[in-house]
Amino acid sequence: MTSPAYASADTSNKAIDITQEDSLNYWVAALDCSELELRVAVAEVGPAAKDVSNELGKML
Repeated sequence: MTSPAYASADTSNKAIDITQEDSLNYWVAALDCSELELRVAVAEVGPAAKDVSNELGKML
């Protein structure tokens, strides 16, 4: 099984697609947050992983 495109070594410039369950699950785990926290952060700052991680106070 291949890794999703967003699961690369440098995830800081990737977009978080909260409409895709596998993407959502990946980012919840990667950012150690709840689904709700992730959805709210994406709504606040947009889908860029770097921006979302900063909003959540998490490091990628």
